[in-house]
Amino acid sequence: MEVRLPRFSPAGGNYRNRGARSVTVTVIIPTWHRAEWLERCLRAVQHQTHRPDEVIVVGRTEDVAAAQVAGEAASSASFPVRWCVVARPGHIAPVQAGLAATRTPLVAFLDDDTEPQPGWLQALVAPFADSRVACVGGRVITPGFRGRVHRDAGRVRWYGKHIGNVGALDAPGVVEVDAVMEGNWAWRTEVLRRLRLDPIFEDGDATMYGLDLCLQAKALGGRVVYEPRAQVIHYVAPRDPALDRADLGARTFVYSRNMTYIGLKHFRGLRRVAWLAWWWPVGDSGSRGPVRAVADVLRRDGRPMGLLRLELRGKVEGVHLWRKSAP
Repeated sequence: MEVRLPRFSPAGGNYRNRGARSVTVTVIIPTWHRAEWLERCLRAVQHQTHRPDEVIVVGRTEDVAAAQVAGEAASSASFPVRWCVVARPGHIAPVQAGLAATRTPLVAFLDDDTEPQPGWLQALVAPFADSRVACVGGRVITPGFRGRVHRDAGRVRWYGKHIGNVGALDAPGVVEVDAVMEGNWAWRTEVLRRLRLDPIFEDGDATMYGLDLCLQAKALGGRVVYEPRAQVIHYVAPRDPALDRADLGARTFVYSRNMTYIGLKHFRGLRRVAWLAWWWPVGDSGSRGPVRAVADVLRRDGRPMGLLRLELRGKVEGVHLWRKSAP
């Protein structure tokens, strides 16, 4: 679709538009052996009032069914649909492959088991009219979701706690945040290409890689915003067994490691001190410290005490990885 957008300014204090220009948007859909879900997603994209200029579906060579779905969409859609093959395993590789193939100033990403609602793309790209916006995330409606949604979802509190479930936040309009959900977001292509898709996130399902990218963009002076009108329905589809979210032990270790790494990478000075004082003894519900774990036992709720060892091991591993990566 054609919209008029100013350029992104990397200088945090420079809020002036630098001249409007016509830009276009590519939608990238990484997929993994979920042809039925992919077909529904592509159909919903085709029914958007404001259509993308191109859709790139990224999958594996052996995923013949998904390639066929993409081919059928290419023959019926009013915009180009390309099938892109990636060989490297993991969650990050398809993102990188799709980004490398993108030829438009804006790029949006969709999980293949989502169904964009009417008006999704129009709402998702509209905030880019602000020259400071680097990334826009939309609402993710998950049937049966029962999680708690805080008013400051998507923000990182002063002591370093990241508040999740931003995709479930029912806000009246665009909200300034620190991070948004990766399965329904859009970026300025040139900004995303300047960021580092850290190899640490290659392990597992790339837990929290979106938070890392968003914090990188904010460090360059860009804004990250949440647009609740850019809605998708997220259905729970089968996953690669290697990325099984039902494996609580593996998820706990990876989350603890990645969040420790992100905190050390992005927090400085007194904020790092405050974060360390909270993260190690207390922590959040996904990676507790000893104080929180004991409190869970006393309340007879929360996670099993036996997971504490994996939580602490993950945190220690995050420190080691940060030290290796530090210049």
